[in-house]
Order: sequence, then structure tokens, then C-alpha cells
Amino acid sequence: MNPVGSVPELEKAVGKPVAAMMLKTIDHLDEHCRTILAVSTAAVLGYVDHDGVQRTRLLGGAPGFLSEASPTGLEIALPDDAAPGGASLLILVPGWRETLRVNGTVGAGGFAVLEAYLHCGKAVIRSGLWQPAPPSAATAEADAATIGPDAAAFLAAAPFAVISSRDEDGRADSSPRGDPAGDLRVLGPTTVAIADRPGNKRTDTLHNIVSNPEVALLALVPGDGRAVELTGTATISTDPALREQLAERGKAPKAVIVVEVSRARLARSEGIAAAALWDLGRHADTAELPRPSAVWTDHVKRNTTGGVGARVLRAVANERVMRAGVDLDYRQNLY
Repeated sequence: MNPVGSVPELEKAVGKPVAAMMLKTIDHLDEHCRTILAVSTAAVLGYVDHDGVQRTRLLGGAPGFLSEASPTGLEIALPDDAAPGGASLLILVPGWRETLRVNGTVGAGGFAVLEAYLHCGKAVIRSGLWQPAPPSAATAEADAATIGPDAAAFLAAAPFAVISSRDEDGRADSSPRGDPAGDLRVLGPTTVAIADRPGNKRTDTLHNIVSNPEVALLALVPGDGRAVELTGTATISTDPALREQLAERGKAPKAVIVVEVSRARLARSEGIAAAALWDLGRHADTAELPRPSAVWTDHVKRNTTGGVGARVLRAVANERVMRAGVDLDYRQNLY
């Protein structure tokens, strides 16, 4: 299956993280983050449970259910099984393409923010996540060491997923994945494959998997009040045949994440219900949100990375140029 076993092998296959993309990260919550939090009704939390297992769960509530305690802290109702340590949030605004990623740690004081950045909208665009979908009448649930027929059927219908991972030092990350339904490929009773499509060019998940294979994956089907959570270990494959199986629009992914599942849970999601996630009437008015290009431009200017290159990029960052580049990227580089 051509597994990737080292960072040099990984970067040969998919390229190195793009330095300019890393400058879009800030170490606190600014006014853009606060605006997004104020209208968000859902977030996917990646965390480690008391048994040391990587987990992921969708949290939901009324707009602003995640509140800022300070520029470096969030008030959050953590799952009962969450252990102190590295954690990550992918914050969703229903109706909006972009997502806010916030990484840090959880403990008795809530969520301590270490980094925040706006993620590009490609996964949401590819998945059609916020498009109208009929309510699902399916009620089947499952909790097993293998992917049973009900979980497999759900995964086959799921266009959107979030992968939570952490590196060897416990630094956490949750990354969105979006594709037409059917591309979250069940290869066997304990094996799932996910294409690594173009995104924000940071490759955090892939680097984490190289150093620590433990992952959790949460899959969603628009209109369905359930979610599938898969926990297990992941490898990165560059196998040509597998990559071609997952080709879209004539373009095969450069790499595929292959998850060996130790637990598959299909269950009603309290977070989806609390967020009324699929109710189009409760989706955000995106006109009230900041332009993504303005967020990225401001975050580049607020990034504190040292070095001549970083200083030059901060000096030349321009919102109009950023907006034109993003629009072109969304049109030409979805796959």
C-alpha cells in the first residue's frame, strides 16, 4: 500500500508546508474570531479521553454557545470523558464555507488557546455541506469493533468528515475533509480510506500521523441527526491504484489517509440537535461575517513569526490581492 513512514517521504509526496500559509496563524482570539464565535452554532472537538484514546465529538448550541473567556481562553462544556491535555476545535458557521480552527489544551479552566486560524472553504464547497437536504428517517445505531452495515451505509452517504489527530508532543489538530458522497471509502470491515485533497497547504494532519498514528474521525450526512465516530490508527498511502480509486474530476489525490478502525460508533448526535444544524432557516447571514480575505490579511499582519521573510510578507499583505488569489484558488484548485 506504499505507506509513508517519515517526514521526508511525506514531503516528497505532498510537498512541504507553505511558509506563507503558516503566517495566517495567530496565538489568540481577535475580533474576527469573536465575530465568528458569536454566530457559530456547532464545533467539532478533538480530545483524548480518560483511557488515552483520541476522540472527536460534535458540540452544538445557540449562536455564541462557545464564549470567549479571555483572548487566550474559551468557555466550553467538555464531554465527561475528556482528559486534560491537547485538544482542538473546528468551529462551524452553518451556511458559511470557511471554518475557524482553534488548537490548544483543555483542563479545569476550560479551553486554553495556543493558535487560531481561518481554514479555507474547499472542504465545505466539495461536500455541499450546507446545501438543502431532506430530513433522514434513519434511526439505526451501532457501537462495535468493526464497521457494520449501518455504519458502512452512513459512511457511503457522508460527504463531510473531520479528522482529529495530535503529534508526538500531544499538540492537537482537527481538520475538515469534504468530497462527493461515496469518496469516504470503506475498504473492509475495519478499514476506511480518505483522499487528501487540496486545502490550506499546512498538512498538519499528515505530519501528525507520521509521528503519532492515533486518530478519530467524525462523519456527517446533511439532513441526518446522527454521526459516525471512528477511532483507530492511520497511515498515509501513496499507492497509485488506491489514489486512482479516489480520483475526482480526473485528478487523483497525492496521498490517501487509511484508517484502521478499532471502534465504530453510529449514534444520534446531541450536538446536531442542539445546533439545529440542518435547518436552513437558522443558518448564518454570511453578509454579517468578515470577508475571509480580510481575516487572512489581518492575521498575517498580526502573526509574530520572526525572520526577514515573515517581515516582508507582513509588510506586503494586501486584502484586495488576497481576495483575488483566494477566488482563483477556489475555482481552479478544488481537486
